[in-house]
Amino acid sequence: MDEIDKKLLELLQMDGKKTLQELADVVNRPKTTIASRIKRLEDKGYIIGYKAVVNPFLLGYQVLAFVMASVRRGEFRGEKPLQEQLAEKILADCSGKGDLPFVEEAYIITGPYDLLLKVWARDIRQLSSFLVSYLASLQDIQRTETLMVLEIVEDWRRRHMPVVATT
Repeated sequence: MDEIDKKLLELLQMDGKKTLQELADVVNRPKTTIASRIKRLEDKGYIIGYKAVVNPFLLGYQVLAFVMASVRRGEFRGEKPLQEQLAEKILADCSGKGDLPFVEEAYIITGPYDLLLKVWARDIRQLSSFLVSYLASLQDIQRTETLMVLEIVEDWRRRHMPVVATT
């Protein structure tokens, strides 16, 4: 990865709708060169996708919480660890299409808890139902702790990751 690739990654993170011509003008290279560089960055996994970044509040999600969950220790069921199986189930169940909130992200973490979930709920009642009914119904979850977000200082959607030297 050279300086042009780094610049392209920075530009696309700031505005993924930039045209090839706009990118070419900024880095002073032909449009065809930019197209092949972007394709190479995609093929190598530096760029993993493109999507519109939406405002959750305008879509009706008024409550943001981080939920930490402790998973029961014990038998290994299947090829994946239980934590990963539970995270995948929760993400699939909580796609925001039913009564459950939207779980945007799930992580397997270290410390006293095993899972960290980023949860968008339409209101406090929906979050409460998620915690008290849904998560409590999952037999492998032992306990949870919920952190309510009072104010978002900076959101990943508005930030871009600095591009540093890679091997």
